[in-house]
Amino acid sequence: MLRLMARSMLVIRNGKLVAEAYPHDPGDLDKFANIQSCTKTITSITLGIAIQNGVDISVDDKLYDIYPDLFDGDIIKREMTLYDALTMQAGLEFNNDKNTLQLYQTKKNSAGFVLSFPRLHEPGTVMHYNDGAPQLVSKAIETKTGMIEAEYARKNLFEPLNITDWQWESAHDGSTYGAFSLYLTPRDFAKIGQLLVQNGKWSDKQIIDPDYLSLATSHLVNSEQNSPYGLYFWIDKRNQGFFLDGHGGQILLIVPVKNLVILYTAWPYTSGDYFDNCFEMLNMIADGCS
Repeated sequence: MLRLMARSMLVIRNGKLVAEAYPHDPGDLDKFANIQSCTKTITSITLGIAIQNGVDISVDDKLYDIYPDLFDGDIIKREMTLYDALTMQAGLEFNNDKNTLQLYQTKKNSAGFVLSFPRLHEPGTVMHYNDGAPQLVSKAIETKTGMIEAEYARKNLFEPLNITDWQWESAHDGSTYGAFSLYLTPRDFAKIGQLLVQNGKWSDKQIIDPDYLSLATSHLVNSEQNSPYGLYFWIDKRNQGFFLDGHGGQILLIVPVKNLVILYTAWPYTSGDYFDNCFEMLNMIADGCS
């Protein structure tokens, strides 16, 4: 199954690309593809960049204080913080199976659309993985920086890493999708892993606030499947690292203690019948690095 569905595999060790394969088509080296929910982590990274750049924004900020006009009359919703959204504890009844397509298609303000969903829990109390919360973070970045998230990332993340071949879709209101629809080539995607293994530094310039990155890659909550989670980062306790995870087999694994980055991408299929156990292979590679 790996042979049929895998699109790319790259291994970077000690800052050098030591292995690279494109099993389906060698031409995939130069093609960008949808990294799916790994986009959520890029949203988290973009927030960490804004903090590094001195933008007046903090994970403790209440979203109501950033864009009060988008909230309804539910007073408890107004207590929701960026931290709550980043840990998937916004408390809203947003279900990906039903509501992600609606978010993609809505002609309304995209963050306002997410906030219009009923509240199931008090913010900060229950982890519920969904595509709605990252839209709230994207809108916060946009409001505080004066640029849509994709444009801010272009200037402050992609350009410093010399990433030029990319695409990031926007909602009908112009706001960048915070949860999905960023397209990157495999090598450019792997560059972001290298930035992370270098604690957010690139060519002697600190790109991501290191304190934010330390928090974001910490075990802060457990998912509904009891997996450890940070601020849109999945925590890999086995390998003492963390990873980005996108639907259909998009994995970027970062293992700082081994100065190791592994990228695995696949065709963005949706049927669970085709899901492979790519982590078995990633773990073997990590184990082989002493």
